[in-house]
Amino acid sequence: MAQFNRVIGLFGAVMINLGAIIGAGIFVIIGMAIGKAGPSILISIILSGLIAMLTGISFSEIAQHVTKEGGVYEYARESLAPSAGFVGGWMWTFGNIIALAAVSLSMGSYINSLLGTTIPLVYYGTAAILIFMTVNLLGIKNSVKTLTGLVAFNVIVLLIFVIAGFTLFNKANLAVFLPNGTSGLIAGASIIFFAFTGFSRVTTIGDEVKNPERTIPLAIVISIIISTALYFMVAYTALGLVPYSKMADSAAPLSLAMSVLKSKVLDVVISIGGITATAGVILTGILGTSRVFFAMGRDRELPSALGSVSKSATPMYAIVVSSFIGILFIFLTSFSNIVEASNASVLIAYAIVNISALYLSSKLYKAEMEPKHLREHRLFPIIPLAGLTSIAIIILYLGYQALGITAAIMAIGAAYYVLKFALADKLNMIEKSLRSPRHSLVRTVTK
Repeated sequence: MAQFNRVIGLFGAVMINLGAIIGAGIFVIIGMAIGKAGPSILISIILSGLIAMLTGISFSEIAQHVTKEGGVYEYARESLAPSAGFVGGWMWTFGNIIALAAVSLSMGSYINSLLGTTIPLVYYGTAAILIFMTVNLLGIKNSVKTLTGLVAFNVIVLLIFVIAGFTLFNKANLAVFLPNGTSGLIAGASIIFFAFTGFSRVTTIGDEVKNPERTIPLAIVISIIISTALYFMVAYTALGLVPYSKMADSAAPLSLAMSVLKSKVLDVVISIGGITATAGVILTGILGTSRVFFAMGRDRELPSALGSVSKSATPMYAIVVSSFIGILFIFLTSFSNIVEASNASVLIAYAIVNISALYLSSKLYKAEMEPKHLREHRLFPIIPLAGLTSIAIIILYLGYQALGITAAIMAIGAAYYVLKFALADKLNMIEKSLRSPRHSLVRTVTK
């Protein structure tokens, strides 16, 4: 039986989540989101944080009931149904693997900015995934130590950006607050939500967290609050430095904003920050997706080899498979489609989590008993229902090409699941027929 060690405390759990959140979202995706929303991106960030918090509460309540490795897959499987678990795990994993591709390309753009080169981003992206695949193979303790250093540096860089940026802040850049109306604001939220999807990363390592019933919910809430506040400050500063229309087309929007200060030292600091932030997301991306692959392999939903653990207590085959699928997506489609397809896939998985929380609360609620957990309270269903509604609205504002990619991923997963069980039933029937006697023993005795 595969075994993990419980070595991650609350601090490490928060670092894993922040490492997954503070990355391409704030250093790259914010430019795309500002292009949609303009200065109203400030409201978009709060809206995305609220949506993340609603689903995060659903995650938190299920986490007190299910503490196994596997995140969305295990939560939906245990709370709702095995088929829901498979679909949720499949969509979450591929959504985050697609995000790996996007983030690795983002890293390349910041390296080019730092070095003044024009090397194709796919080379940087491929190398980055292979490097952090190796770090993951060395064990989760090494991963968390590396991640803690990256997160600390990223937060310092962003605070430097905010403090330095206020020296040349221009309020006139925020004069037209809603240039594209309410639809632009929601479209901006649909893009910037990409930055928040990492809040569930800690749920994928339930078997490796100390006191998971308490640690996982706290880590989710703390990481969402910190990242929302940080994103708001950075976006506000960036808008005050550069008109929103210029940032929309930039692959390195914070570097563009900082260039207004004409400080080579600050330009270098921001570029390095972009590299370390995206590095953290790649590291935690491989960490999370490999654990879900592991859980699905352990339960024979995917090939059982994925459910094996190496001597260093890591799911070696799952890490390698998720990394190489991430490299494949680098070459498949454009950056903007990758981002939106990742969002759509993860949002579908989060919708399944909200449905699971809704079902679990109805199953556990007893009117005559004092509720011990929020999910047992009669008003709790309001939270997952609000989460489902907000997710549906966000999905409607994503591009058709991205939704097409997501639909294809879901169709492949559904086809695999149906064929797998159809084949299993057929093999069982053949096995039973081979074991049954060729003629009736009752008839033989009667004769």
